[in-house]
Amino acid sequence: MSAQPLSGAALRSRTVSNRLAADVLDAAVAAGVGPDLFAQRTGISARDLTDVDGRIDGVRHARFVEFMCSLSPSIEWLVERRCALFPHFPALGNLCFNARTLRDAIDAFMRFRPIVGEFDFLFFRETADWVQIEYVAEFMPQHCLQALANFQVLATLIRAYDMTGTTLFHVSLTGRAPRNARLLADYFGAPIQFEASANCMRFAASLLDRPFSHYNAPLAPHLLQQAQQKLQQSQRGYRFSASVEQLITALVTDPDNDMPGTASLLARVCERLETSRWTLHRRLRIEGLNFGDLEARVKLDQACRLLGETQRSLSEISEMLGFSSQSAFTRFFRSRHQMAPQAFRQHQQQWNAVSSCESARA
Repeated sequence: MSAQPLSGAALRSRTVSNRLAADVLDAAVAAGVGPDLFAQRTGISARDLTDVDGRIDGVRHARFVEFMCSLSPSIEWLVERRCALFPHFPALGNLCFNARTLRDAIDAFMRFRPIVGEFDFLFFRETADWVQIEYVAEFMPQHCLQALANFQVLATLIRAYDMTGTTLFHVSLTGRAPRNARLLADYFGAPIQFEASANCMRFAASLLDRPFSHYNAPLAPHLLQQAQQKLQQSQRGYRFSASVEQLITALVTDPDNDMPGTASLLARVCERLETSRWTLHRRLRIEGLNFGDLEARVKLDQACRLLGETQRSLSEISEMLGFSSQSAFTRFFRSRHQMAPQAFRQHQQQWNAVSSCESARA
């Protein structure tokens, strides 16, 4: 599995918790890199890190990861620091460490990872004997620091659900071995394979569905609600679906644009956002939407506007909005507005006439 590199609008549209940047700054300072140089190279100032709920835009997040990767292998900060993620994000940690089974815990982690950031992907594969989690980065995939950080976090979570304490993790990373690779082997319990074709971590599947003895069922709904609220808070300043909907509207209403079908429309939106179809669908799913939902919403809004504000025929409107025929447009409109387009137009004309009379009397 691979992802297209990010740039331009796609980078600007992403956000990541500034807690990650604060960790990187601490590690850099401990390794002799001053905060002034860090700010100069990343664009992240000390003021940006004061709000514990703050977010870093995608461009600056990419810069601080590139900065840390450029210092490797002289700084192997992840190896020596261990995982500090869950203490920074208690809503995520509390939910993940109070699940019925490890399977539920991993599912919660993958579902609510956008609380932390929106720059990478985890893929879960299971056989009768083992579970494999693959990490895919959307930028700087040639470096393995990001994969290593995620695998350390997951190993911390998985070990909490292993009552025997014997879990070994077989890890393969795409990057070159750091100078202190032995510490990684000690941490995961097995030697690491470097310069691999993909970033993967495997462990025994027998752990997945064992009941967790410390699971607190009455508390679980409250922890889920907290995580949902935190996720909404992290996304409140930016909704990816809003940008997608704006682009669809611009394409649909462009008088010089031959209205394409759904596949071509999707391709044009991806081109404008500088992202892949796969990434676009994945990010919309996080917000509980899909491309078809947004396309239908835009076309319905524009249909209502054209029916109410213009005298264009139904045939013209259906063609403008990219429907294959007038009958297809009528079926679409009726299914969503519970009336035929012509009936809606008559209703709107009557309403406009009444409104005009009332305004004249006033």
